[in-house]
Amino acid sequence: MIGKMVSIIIPVYNSSQYLLRCIECVCNQTYTDWELMLIDDGSTDGSGDICDDVVENYKQNVHVIHQQNQGASFARRVGIESSSGEWLTFIDSDDMIEDDYLERLYDAMNQYEVKIAACDQIKHQEGTELIVDKSGKVMLLDEKAIHDRFFNYQFWGFGGKIYHRSVFEGVFFPEYTINEDYVVMAQLFNLYKQMAYVPMGLYHYMTHGDSLSHQKLSKRMFDEYYNKLWVRDFYQQHNPHYLQQAEAQLVESCIKLVRCAQRDDKEGLYNGVVEEMKRYLRSNRWSIIRNPHLKSGQKVLALAC
Repeated sequence: MIGKMVSIIIPVYNSSQYLLRCIECVCNQTYTDWELMLIDDGSTDGSGDICDDVVENYKQNVHVIHQQNQGASFARRVGIESSSGEWLTFIDSDDMIEDDYLERLYDAMNQYEVKIAACDQIKHQEGTELIVDKSGKVMLLDEKAIHDRFFNYQFWGFGGKIYHRSVFEGVFFPEYTINEDYVVMAQLFNLYKQMAYVPMGLYHYMTHGDSLSHQKLSKRMFDEYYNKLWVRDFYQQHNPHYLQQAEAQLVESCIKLVRCAQRDDKEGLYNGVVEEMKRYLRSNRWSIIRNPHLKSGQKVLALAC
Protein backbone atom coordinates (compact mmCIF):
# COMPACT_ATOMS: atom_id res chain seq x y z
CA MET A 1 0.00 0.00 0.00
CA ILE A 2 1.30 3.45 -0.93
CA GLY A 3 0.06 6.75 0.51
CA LYS A 4 1.73 9.85 1.86
CA MET A 5 5.12 9.30 3.44
CA VAL A 6 5.27 8.21 7.07
CA SER A 7 8.46 8.95 9.00
CA ILE A 8 9.15 6.18 11.50
CA ILE A 9 11.30 7.53 14.35
CA ILE A 10 13.20 5.10 16.58
CA PRO A 11 15.34 6.46 19.44
CA VAL A 12 18.18 3.98 19.92
CA TYR A 13 20.11 3.54 23.14
CA ASN A 14 22.01 0.34 24.00
CA SER A 15 19.43 -1.96 22.43
CA SER A 16 21.70 -4.08 20.23
CA GLN A 17 20.00 -7.27 21.41
CA TYR A 18 16.61 -6.22 20.02
CA LEU A 19 17.29 -3.51 17.43
CA LEU A 20 17.41 -5.65 14.28
CA ARG A 21 14.16 -7.34 15.27
CA CYS A 22 12.50 -3.93 15.58
CA ILE A 23 13.87 -2.76 12.22
CA GLU A 24 12.71 -5.97 10.55
CA CYS A 25 9.14 -5.18 11.69
CA VAL A 26 9.42 -1.83 9.90
CA CYS A 27 10.76 -3.38 6.72
CA ASN A 28 7.87 -5.88 6.63
CA GLN A 29 5.14 -3.20 6.63
CA THR A 30 2.33 -3.59 4.11
CA TYR A 31 2.30 0.22 3.90
CA THR A 32 5.36 0.92 1.78
CA ASP A 33 5.78 4.70 1.62
CA TRP A 34 7.94 5.25 4.70
CA GLU A 35 11.32 6.47 5.83
CA LEU A 36 13.10 5.21 8.91
CA MET A 37 14.91 7.65 11.21
CA LEU A 38 17.31 5.91 13.62
CA ILE A 39 18.44 8.34 16.32
CA ASP A 40 21.47 6.80 18.04
CA ASP A 41 21.44 8.48 21.45
CA GLY A 42 25.05 7.84 22.44
CA SER A 43 24.87 4.03 22.52
CA THR A 44 27.91 2.21 23.88
CA ASP A 45 26.95 -1.40 23.07
CA GLY A 46 27.36 -1.43 19.29
CA SER A 47 23.82 -0.24 18.52
CA GLY A 48 25.24 2.69 16.54
CA ASP A 49 27.19 0.30 14.31
CA ILE A 50 24.03 -1.72 13.68
CA CYS A 51 22.30 1.50 12.60
CA ASP A 52 25.13 2.27 10.16
CA ASP A 53 24.95 -1.25 8.69
CA VAL A 54 21.20 -0.92 8.14
CA VAL A 55 21.67 2.44 6.39
CA GLU A 56 24.31 0.88 4.13
CA ASN A 57 21.93 -1.92 3.16
CA TYR A 58 18.79 0.20 2.59
CA LYS A 59 20.42 3.46 1.54
CA GLN A 60 17.54 5.73 0.42
CA ASN A 61 14.78 5.30 2.98
CA VAL A 62 16.80 4.67 6.15
CA HIS A 63 18.73 7.45 7.90
CA VAL A 64 20.81 7.49 11.08
CA ILE A 65 21.77 10.39 13.31
CA HIS A 66 24.44 9.87 15.98
CA GLN A 67 24.37 12.17 19.00
CA GLN A 68 25.60 12.31 22.56
CA ASN A 69 23.29 10.71 25.10
CA GLN A 70 20.52 13.22 25.87
CA GLY A 71 17.53 10.97 26.48
CA ALA A 72 14.63 9.62 24.45
CA SER A 73 12.64 12.86 24.57
CA PHE A 74 15.43 14.85 22.93
CA ALA A 75 16.05 12.03 20.43
CA ARG A 76 12.40 12.14 19.35
CA ARG A 77 12.59 15.90 18.84
CA VAL A 78 15.68 15.42 16.67
CA GLY A 79 13.82 12.77 14.70
CA ILE A 80 10.85 15.06 14.13
CA GLU A 81 13.03 17.96 13.02
CA SER A 82 15.16 15.79 10.71
CA SER A 83 12.37 13.77 9.10
CA SER A 84 10.50 14.63 5.91
CA GLY A 85 7.26 12.62 6.11
CA GLU A 86 3.86 14.29 6.39
CA TRP A 87 2.96 11.69 9.02
CA LEU A 88 5.00 10.50 11.98
CA THR A 89 5.09 7.41 14.18
CA PHE A 90 7.44 6.39 16.99
CA ILE A 91 8.71 2.97 18.00
CA ASP A 92 10.94 2.09 20.94
CA SER A 93 13.95 0.13 19.74
CA ASP A 94 13.14 -2.99 21.77
CA ASP A 95 9.44 -3.09 20.82
CA MET A 96 7.65 -4.68 17.88
CA ILE A 97 4.79 -3.80 15.53
CA GLU A 98 2.44 -5.89 13.43
CA ASP A 99 3.08 -5.95 9.65
CA ASP A 100 -0.14 -4.00 9.02
CA TYR A 101 0.46 -1.45 11.80
CA LEU A 102 1.05 1.53 9.49
CA GLU A 103 -1.65 0.55 7.01
CA ARG A 104 -4.41 0.20 9.59
CA LEU A 105 -3.52 3.42 11.41
CA TYR A 106 -3.16 5.39 8.19
CA ASP A 107 -6.52 4.13 6.90
CA ALA A 108 -8.21 4.92 10.23
CA MET A 109 -6.93 8.47 10.20
CA ASN A 110 -8.09 9.02 6.63
CA GLN A 111 -11.47 7.43 7.35
CA TYR A 112 -12.28 10.02 10.01
CA GLU A 113 -10.11 12.87 8.66
CA VAL A 114 -8.31 13.42 11.97
CA LYS A 115 -4.68 14.14 12.79
CA ILE A 116 -4.05 11.34 15.29
CA ALA A 117 -4.91 7.65 15.19
CA ALA A 118 -4.07 5.09 17.86
CA CYS A 119 -4.15 1.35 18.35
CA ASP A 120 -3.81 -0.75 21.49
CA GLN A 121 -0.36 -1.28 22.98
CA ILE A 122 -0.07 -4.80 24.30
CA LYS A 123 2.48 -5.46 27.03
CA HIS A 124 4.44 -8.69 26.64
CA GLN A 125 7.12 -10.32 28.71
CA GLU A 126 10.12 -10.98 26.48
CA GLY A 127 9.90 -14.44 24.93
CA THR A 128 6.12 -14.85 25.10
CA GLU A 129 3.99 -15.61 22.05
CA LEU A 130 2.40 -12.60 20.32
CA ILE A 131 -1.25 -13.22 19.45
CA VAL A 132 -3.43 -10.38 18.14
CA ASP A 133 -7.20 -10.30 17.66
CA LYS A 134 -7.85 -8.16 14.57
CA SER A 135 -11.62 -8.41 14.52
CA GLY A 136 -12.27 -5.01 16.12
CA LYS A 137 -13.83 -2.13 14.19
CA VAL A 138 -12.27 1.32 13.85
CA MET A 139 -14.05 4.02 15.83
CA LEU A 140 -13.85 7.74 16.49
CA LEU A 141 -13.17 8.82 20.08
CA ASP A 142 -14.32 12.21 21.34
CA GLU A 143 -12.59 14.35 23.98
CA LYS A 144 -14.25 12.67 26.95
CA ALA A 145 -13.57 9.15 25.69
CA ILE A 146 -9.93 10.04 25.03
CA HIS A 147 -9.40 11.52 28.48
CA ASP A 148 -11.25 8.74 30.28
CA ARG A 149 -8.85 6.26 28.69
CA PHE A 150 -5.84 8.54 29.04
CA PHE A 151 -6.29 8.91 32.79
CA ASN A 152 -6.77 5.15 33.00
CA TYR A 153 -3.20 4.62 31.73
CA GLN A 154 -4.12 4.20 28.06
CA PHE A 155 -2.66 6.09 25.09
CA TRP A 156 0.23 7.33 27.27
CA GLY A 157 3.11 6.33 25.05
CA PHE A 158 4.37 7.87 21.83
CA GLY A 159 4.18 4.42 20.27
CA GLY A 160 1.00 2.85 18.95
CA LYS A 161 -0.06 6.05 17.16
CA ILE A 162 0.35 7.90 13.91
CA TYR A 163 0.37 11.71 13.88
CA HIS A 164 0.22 14.49 11.35
CA ARG A 165 3.52 16.27 11.86
CA SER A 166 1.75 19.60 12.44
CA VAL A 167 0.44 18.42 15.84
CA PHE A 168 3.91 18.80 17.38
CA GLU A 169 4.29 22.46 16.49
CA GLY A 170 4.74 24.40 19.73
CA VAL A 171 4.47 21.30 21.93
CA PHE A 172 6.71 21.17 25.01
CA PHE A 173 8.99 18.13 25.34
CA PRO A 174 10.23 17.70 28.93
CA GLU A 175 13.81 16.97 29.92
CA TYR A 176 12.70 14.51 32.59
CA THR A 177 12.81 11.04 31.08
CA ILE A 178 10.24 8.99 33.03
CA ASN A 179 6.63 9.59 31.93
CA GLU A 180 7.78 12.22 29.43
CA ASP A 181 5.23 10.71 27.02
CA TYR A 182 2.49 11.66 29.49
CA VAL A 183 3.46 15.33 29.27
CA VAL A 184 3.34 15.41 25.47
CA MET A 185 0.12 13.40 25.16
CA ALA A 186 -1.65 15.66 27.68
CA GLN A 187 -0.91 18.63 25.43
CA LEU A 188 -2.00 16.85 22.25
CA PHE A 189 -5.25 15.52 23.71
CA ASN A 190 -6.06 18.99 25.02
CA LEU A 191 -5.59 20.45 21.53
CA TYR A 192 -7.11 17.71 19.39
CA LYS A 193 -10.55 16.69 20.57
CA GLN A 194 -11.02 13.66 18.32
CA MET A 195 -8.87 10.63 17.55
CA ALA A 196 -9.34 7.55 15.38
CA TYR A 197 -8.98 4.35 17.36
CA VAL A 198 -8.11 0.89 16.05
CA PRO A 199 -9.02 -1.55 18.87
CA MET A 200 -6.28 -4.03 18.02
CA GLY A 201 -2.95 -4.76 19.68
CA LEU A 202 -0.81 -3.74 16.72
CA TYR A 203 2.01 -2.38 18.91
CA HIS A 204 3.89 -4.77 21.19
CA TYR A 205 5.49 -3.20 24.24
CA MET A 206 8.16 -5.63 25.39
CA THR A 207 9.15 -5.83 29.06
CA HIS A 208 12.55 -7.08 30.16
CA GLY A 209 13.12 -6.06 33.79
CA ASP A 210 11.34 -5.47 37.04
CA SER A 211 8.83 -2.71 37.61
CA LEU A 212 9.58 0.37 39.67
CA SER A 213 7.88 -1.21 42.67
CA HIS A 214 10.63 -3.84 42.80
CA GLN A 215 13.61 -1.67 41.85
CA LYS A 216 15.99 0.16 44.13
CA LEU A 217 15.16 3.85 44.20
CA SER A 218 17.31 6.20 42.13
CA LYS A 219 17.27 9.93 41.50
CA ARG A 220 15.96 9.43 37.95
CA MET A 221 12.79 7.76 39.21
CA PHE A 222 11.61 11.08 40.64
CA ASP A 223 11.22 12.31 37.04
CA GLU A 224 7.80 10.69 37.25
CA TYR A 225 6.78 13.12 39.99
CA TYR A 226 7.97 16.22 38.14
CA ASN A 227 6.27 15.21 34.88
CA LYS A 228 2.98 14.40 36.60
CA LEU A 229 3.15 17.67 38.51
CA TRP A 230 3.62 19.49 35.19
CA VAL A 231 0.53 17.79 33.77
CA ARG A 232 -1.51 18.57 36.88
CA ASP A 233 -0.59 22.26 36.59
CA PHE A 234 -1.22 22.18 32.85
CA TYR A 235 -4.81 20.99 33.28
CA GLN A 236 -5.40 23.46 36.09
CA GLN A 237 -4.52 26.24 33.67
CA HIS A 238 -5.87 24.97 30.35
CA ASN A 239 -8.67 22.48 31.03
CA PRO A 240 -9.83 22.36 34.69
CA HIS A 241 -12.57 19.89 33.79
CA TYR A 242 -9.94 17.13 33.99
CA LEU A 243 -7.96 18.57 36.90
CA GLN A 244 -9.14 16.00 39.45
CA GLN A 245 -8.10 13.15 37.18
CA ALA A 246 -4.66 14.69 36.66
CA GLU A 247 -4.38 15.27 40.42
CA ALA A 248 -5.25 11.62 41.09
CA GLN A 249 -2.39 10.51 38.82
CA LEU A 250 0.02 12.82 40.66
CA VAL A 251 -1.11 11.62 44.09
CA GLU A 252 -0.61 7.98 43.07
CA SER A 253 2.98 8.74 42.06
CA CYS A 254 3.69 10.68 45.26
CA ILE A 255 2.46 7.77 47.36
CA LYS A 256 4.51 5.25 45.38
CA LEU A 257 7.74 7.25 45.44
CA VAL A 258 7.52 8.28 49.10
CA ARG A 259 6.87 4.69 50.12
CA CYS A 260 9.78 3.49 47.94
CA ALA A 261 12.06 6.01 49.69
CA GLN A 262 10.84 4.78 53.07
CA ARG A 263 11.20 1.13 52.05
CA ASP A 264 14.78 1.61 50.83
CA ASP A 265 15.65 3.90 53.77
CA LYS A 266 16.58 6.72 51.37
CA GLU A 267 14.41 9.55 52.66
CA GLY A 268 17.55 11.33 53.82
CA LEU A 269 19.38 10.84 50.51
CA TYR A 270 16.50 12.30 48.50
CA ASN A 271 15.20 14.51 51.25
CA GLY A 272 14.50 17.54 49.05
CA VAL A 273 12.15 15.89 46.58
CA VAL A 274 10.61 13.56 49.18
CA GLU A 275 9.74 16.54 51.39
CA GLU A 276 8.37 18.36 48.35
CA MET A 277 6.00 15.48 47.63
CA LYS A 278 4.94 15.31 51.28
CA ARG A 279 4.24 19.05 51.29
CA TYR A 280 2.13 18.64 48.18
CA LEU A 281 0.07 15.89 49.83
CA ARG A 282 -0.35 17.94 53.03
CA SER A 283 -1.27 21.20 51.32
CA ASN A 284 -3.80 19.48 49.04
CA ARG A 285 -5.25 17.06 51.58
CA TRP A 286 -8.81 18.40 51.32
CA SER A 287 -8.92 18.20 47.54
CA ILE A 288 -7.42 14.69 47.79
CA ILE A 289 -10.14 13.63 50.24
CA ARG A 290 -12.84 15.00 47.90
CA ASN A 291 -11.30 13.56 44.72
CA PRO A 292 -13.71 10.96 43.26
CA HIS A 293 -10.96 9.45 41.11
CA LEU A 294 -8.96 8.25 44.13
CA LYS A 295 -9.94 5.12 46.01
CA SER A 296 -10.42 5.36 49.76
CA GLY A 297 -7.27 3.31 50.36
CA GLN A 298 -5.24 5.72 48.26
CA LYS A 299 -6.59 8.66 50.23
CA VAL A 300 -5.57 7.02 53.49
CA LEU A 301 -2.07 6.34 52.16
CA ALA A 302 -1.77 9.92 50.87
CA LEU A 303 -2.63 11.32 54.30
CA ALA A 304 -0.30 8.84 55.99
CA CYS A 305 2.59 9.89 53.76
